[in-house]
Amino acid sequence: MAQTTSKAHCYFCGKLLTKTGAKRHLLTHAYEGDKAQKCCLVKVDSPYLKDYWIYVEIPLTSNLEKLDEFLRCIWLECCGHMSAFYAARYEDISMNCKIANIPIGSVLGYEYDFGSTTELTVSFVGYTARKRQQKAVRLLARNEAKQFQCCICGKPAKELCCDCMYELDNPFFCESCAQSHYEKEEHFMLPVVNSPRMGECGYEGKLDRYEFEPNKLYNKQQQ
Repeated sequence: MAQTTSKAHCYFCGKLLTKTGAKRHLLTHAYEGDKAQKCCLVKVDSPYLKDYWIYVEIPLTSNLEKLDEFLRCIWLECCGHMSAFYAARYEDISMNCKIANIPIGSVLGYEYDFGSTTELTVSFVGYTARKRQQKAVRLLARNEAKQFQCCICGKPAKELCCDCMYELDNPFFCESCAQSHYEKEEHFMLPVVNSPRMGECGYEGKLDRYEFEPNKLYNKQQQ
């Protein structure tokens, strides 16, 4: 399987990171002040679409349900489908499982929607610390959005044809060409989004509010 070429900005300092180098870099940003909140550094990626990956931190006192809620917001939620974490041989793990009870080095599977399923790999890669936060899960790095070109005119693509995605090598369209394509065939179109669920079910990324903003780095907010 081809290795990912995507990169991500560090939400602490803005440095551009590779997928393989992100773990070491992010661990250097652990907060060392008084009353630091102990957290786990977690990598989540797609086992089949390697260019989609994120690093997050979550307190040891939180549970998998909080991570599930975050994954739904950033990557998955479309129609309120069921989801599950599981270990080897598809052994289900309760959403109430505390992060503190999951050893570093553990790798869990995750599925959202048991029909048009999106599969993810959840790796628990290290311990870190932070100032106490309002939200349990905090995003530390996210792959830069992939750029697609319209199959007709070559302009930046904005929509994906779900009816053509398994037939055409390039099923992407700019807004103008997408309209023409729809009027001609009445095909089902969905927006181009930075998610491994792009093109599945009715996913449009409406809950995703997690794009990198250089003027809102965590270091500027004292972590």
